[in-house]
Amino acid sequence: MDYISENDMFFEEEHDIGEEAIVEYDITTSPRDLTPANIVDMIDSGIIEIPLFQRNYVWDIKKASKLVESLILGLPVPELFFYSEGDENNTYKIIDGQQRFLSIYFFVKGRFPKNTDSRFMIRNGINEGDTLETLLPDNSIFQDFTLRLNDDDAQKPSRYHGKKFATLDRDTQIKFRLRRYLRTVVVRQNKPDDNSSSMFEIFNRLNTGGTPLNHQEIRASLYYCEFYKMLVALNNYADWRELLGKPTQDLHSNDIELILRSFALLQDGDNYSPKMVGFLNAFSQKSKKFDKEHIEYLRDLFVSFISACSTLGEKAFFRNRRFSKTLFESVFVAACADPFNKRTLLNTKIDAESFEALKNDETFVSFLQSGSSSSENIKGRLGRAKEVLRITGENCDE
Repeated sequence: MDYISENDMFFEEEHDIGEEAIVEYDITTSPRDLTPANIVDMIDSGIIEIPLFQRNYVWDIKKASKLVESLILGLPVPELFFYSEGDENNTYKIIDGQQRFLSIYFFVKGRFPKNTDSRFMIRNGINEGDTLETLLPDNSIFQDFTLRLNDDDAQKPSRYHGKKFATLDRDTQIKFRLRRYLRTVVVRQNKPDDNSSSMFEIFNRLNTGGTPLNHQEIRASLYYCEFYKMLVALNNYADWRELLGKPTQDLHSNDIELILRSFALLQDGDNYSPKMVGFLNAFSQKSKKFDKEHIEYLRDLFVSFISACSTLGEKAFFRNRRFSKTLFESVFVAACADPFNKRTLLNTKIDAESFEALKNDETFVSFLQSGSSSSENIKGRLGRAKEVLRITGENCDE
C-alpha cells in the first residue's frame, strides 16, 4: 500500500472559527526550585506524573545533550510548570517541560530511547502499567546516553562531548545533581472548580519548551480517564490503522483526536457550537464520568463501523492525497446515528455507490472545501451525509 510519508501533511486542515466567552480564573501559583536529583526522585516515586500516554518523548539526543551541557555549565534554563488538582499531597502533572524533565532523568539514569519505534514502546509499556525505571534496562528500547555535543565542523568543541553521567568526574556529578536548580511553578485552579478549563488555557499559552503540545496532547493530560484509555487502545486497532492508511501511530495524537471528534459529534453533535477546541474539551470533561458499559459500547460501535467500511476500497477517505477528517467523521455520524440511538451496533455495510455519491455531492463537497468548523458547516455536512449515505443489508460478520 502506498502511504504518504511521515514528513507530509497527512490530514486535511480545518479552520477552527467562532467566538468563545472570555472567562476570568482564580488560580494559585507557587514557585519552587528543583535540582536534577529532586526531579529523578520525584519521577521514580510517582510524585511527578510523566504523561507518556499523552505524548511521546520527542527530543533527539543532540537536543537533550545541549540541555544537559547548559545545566553543567550553570546556564539558565526556561522555567517549568506543574499542574496540581488539590493540596500538597497530590501528584503533579507537567504543563510545560516534559521534554526537559525526561532529558535530565535519562541522563542521570544513563539511558536514552533508541529510535522512534522505541518511543512508542515506552508509551505502550507505561499504558500497560510499567514504569520508566523498569523499562530502562531493556536494550531493545534504550541505549546508553552519551552526550553528543560536537558537530563535525564545531568551532569550539565541548569538553563534555562523549561523556556519560557515570564518566563525569565526581565533582561535576555532584554539581549537576545537587547544585543546579530549575525554577518550577506549581499552578492550581481555585475557581471555577468544576472543570480544568483554565489549565487548558495555561497549557496552550505557556507551553514554550521548543516542542509545544498540540490541543489533543493537552487534553490527554487534563482529561485522561478510562474513556481516554479506550481511545488509545482503539487507535492501535489493526483495521483502523489500515483504513486510516497510516500503519504507525501519529507522534502527536492527531489520529486519536479524530476518533474523539467522531464520538463527540455522534453523541453531542446536535448541540455543537464553535469552537471545535472548546467542544472537544467539554466532551472530554464529560467523558471522565462515562461508565464502563458506555465506554465499551462506544468502542464496539467504532469497531463495527470500521468493519462496515470494508466495501469502500483503499484510501476511501482520502481527498487530494490527504486523509479527510471531515469526510470520515461525517460518514461515521451518518452511519452510526441510528444504531447509537437504539444502543445497537452497526451490523451492515456502507453502500459503496452512495458513499461515492456523497464524496461527489455538490452540497456536501462545498461544506468540505470551506474547511470551517462553524455551526452551519458542521451541522450542514453531517445532515447532508445522513441524507445521501445508504446502508446495505449485508451482515458485517459474514
